[in-house]
Amino acid sequence: MAARLAKLAADKVLTAPCGPSILYPKSGGNLHCFTAVSPCAVLDILTPPYRENLGRKCTYYMDYPFSTFGNKAQISEGEEEYAWLAEIGTPNDLYMRSGFYAGPAIHI
Repeated sequence: MAARLAKLAADKVLTAPCGPSILYPKSGGNLHCFTAVSPCAVLDILTPPYRENLGRKCTYYMDYPFSTFGNKAQISEGEEEYAWLAEIGTPNDLYMRSGFYAGPAIHI
């Protein structure tokens, strides 16, 4: 298994009402994981949308604690901020529904 080291950028609980969380691939990364602590729905707007033939692949990972692979990497901060990520296939229990965003313009 080829695992790559990743550093946690944010770990937070969002409670409604709340503003949007924005992830950028070149500043902070766009790996994300949702864990519901109560019944909820997540609206994840991906722009531009995933399109494998254009190099925008949706990839899924299994995460492992930093200690899983021993001293494979030297880090200067706490181990709890790091995890090893190994690419996996699309999870069987994943449900996504694509749609067209018709809301207000998004300004960056």
